[in-house]
Amino acid sequence: MAAPIKTRAMALRPARPTTGAALLVALLVAAGYAAFAEGAVGQPEEAWLQVAVAFCAVVAAAAWLGAGRLRSAPGGVAIAGVVLLALYAAWAAISLAWTVAPDRTWAEFNRGLAYALVVAVALLAAGQVPRAIERVAMGWLAIAVSVAVYALGGKVLPGVLDHAEAVARLRAPLEYWNALGLVCVLGVPVALRVATERTRTPVARCGGLLATMLLLTCLGLTYSRGGLVALAVVVVVLTVLGGARLRGLVAIAVAAVAAAPALAFAWTDDRLAENFVAHGERVDAGLVLGALLLAGTAAVFAGGLALIRLEARGRWSRGRSQVAWFALAAIGVALVAAGLTAMATSSRGFEGSIEEAVDNFTEVRRDEVYEPDRLLSTTSANRWAWWREAFGAYADEPVLGWGAGSFPVSRRLYRATPYDVQQTHSLPLQLMAETGTVGLVLAGGGLLLLFAAALARVRGMRAPPGPGDERERDLAVALFAAAAGWLVHALADWDWDIPGVTVPVLLFLGVLAARPPRVRPAAALSEPSAARWLALGAGCLLLAAFAVSAVLPAWSSSRTDSALRAVEERTPERLEDGARDAELAADLDPLAVRPLFAAASIAEARGRTLEARAHLLEAVERAPWSAEAWRRLTRLALGLADREGARRAAARLLELDPGNPRVLDFVREAQGLATPPEGSATAGGTPLTP
Repeated sequence: MAAPIKTRAMALRPARPTTGAALLVALLVAAGYAAFAEGAVGQPEEAWLQVAVAFCAVVAAAAWLGAGRLRSAPGGVAIAGVVLLALYAAWAAISLAWTVAPDRTWAEFNRGLAYALVVAVALLAAGQVPRAIERVAMGWLAIAVSVAVYALGGKVLPGVLDHAEAVARLRAPLEYWNALGLVCVLGVPVALRVATERTRTPVARCGGLLATMLLLTCLGLTYSRGGLVALAVVVVVLTVLGGARLRGLVAIAVAAVAAAPALAFAWTDDRLAENFVAHGERVDAGLVLGALLLAGTAAVFAGGLALIRLEARGRWSRGRSQVAWFALAAIGVALVAAGLTAMATSSRGFEGSIEEAVDNFTEVRRDEVYEPDRLLSTTSANRWAWWREAFGAYADEPVLGWGAGSFPVSRRLYRATPYDVQQTHSLPLQLMAETGTVGLVLAGGGLLLLFAAALARVRGMRAPPGPGDERERDLAVALFAAAAGWLVHALADWDWDIPGVTVPVLLFLGVLAARPPRVRPAAALSEPSAARWLALGAGCLLLAAFAVSAVLPAWSSSRTDSALRAVEERTPERLEDGARDAELAADLDPLAVRPLFAAASIAEARGRTLEARAHLLEAVERAPWSAEAWRRLTRLALGLADREGARRAAARLLELDPGNPRVLDFVREAQGLATPPEGSATAGGTPLTP
């Protein structure tokens, strides 16, 4: 009788949220890793991130189905959102049957499934952990500020951190300026909520103001117009849904004023605004910038403490709030009127100014991406052309699309710009062009359902009973505002392909969409049923298969890189090792053509031209839509004096990329070389006199 009594006593004890808290910490660590691993865009960084997510999912499944330590019960809308994201990943895998870019389709499947798992784990974990929203929000704020400080270090301490040595526009550690700016934007609403919450200590609130200043400074030095638009969306959502509305606007104004001197100096001083500046000049300018940041820090603390004392002494009436809102509205109307007046009185007039802005937006040209004055430009940086290409691809394949991740290949048939690009720079158009209407409905529907569940949770947290709950609600609004900023930013950028900015947002949505934990007995101490053990085993096997699916392309890419280094060294021993590496890489990733390119280059370096030709023929068999494979095959056929083969390969290359000037020149030259002397247009049939 002793054992049953002990079991019953344990069953009545509340379950500890250890597992859920550990899972949330693990997801935050994964988000931080992605941010500092160049956004986890390339290999093997993205593979390690996906393996980590799969491991978290295994732990969550074991705790939910096996040990019963996770007793979460997410709402139906949130579950539907996760299911749709998982179905999108499945649809990406199915598109391997018709894709024009098999290796990229495999990568998109891995990415889509990892995203669905992030939301699922967050849903399960947050449903068990008290104050899960606060824990995630504060953890993310620490990550965002760390990213901003590291990025600013390249300007302030060029002798210590040299990531801004060649390019002045801040982009490290994500290696893409717009992604770095978006990380800063995602941290701003949490920092503002820390700065405006009255229950925190004055030092903590001033710390929130300082974090806001650092994030705004880093955002300004990315020159990211999309980041500024996302920031405006964040501020609007935070003001509309959250409390402390006026205090929030005052806080961001104070932080912006404190950041202004450092930004003005960095924008106007050539030593910080120009590329490839001498090291000594950058060191001197960095010291000045660091002094301005320290002065901004002092101003933030002085201003913050003064405002806190003023807030404690005075009582802000409703009438004063109405006057303040009226004044802000009047300032906004005055600014709009001033802008319209400036346009009307300009040399082009009002209509001419609008036409010029439209022309700049739609014009195809090489974008000057490194200058601070791009913040005031109206160019789309060729996005308009890429959007046209994506819509052209969608118009021809509206239901199925060309295959997940296929835009870099399909766009060549609809080329509107001579410049190559890998993404559409618009999430909806990317889904439409690559996975058709089906993919748009699945991925877009999943995201919208998660946003709906998160918004319902935020709205349901009105009129909280205690101070702690008020803090939780304010931070919930902050996370929702950050997710809204990401959503708007993704309309004009390739955020979906950057885990460093998408994983934290999916974590936010999962935590917000989860049902709050309730005090419940640890009734899961009873033995799980056979069906649950079977489900757990099947789930673990599937997750293990997913981890293998993530690792194989990364392993293949690593071996391919090793093979290409052997081509550069060109010693017999290294070429032999490189050939083995290329062969292994081709076996590890049977959809990729890059290992075959490396194998062909090694074979040519070893004088084995026919072997190189065999590798390239296998490449065009794996990826018949690969323009690079047909270009290489054309060049090799010319070297072998295979005129007919060269003509066929060049014709296929021209079919795949008809609007590329470089391809046109190459094909023209190849066709000329492949033409026999008697086939020349100038041949008269009479041999020349010796």
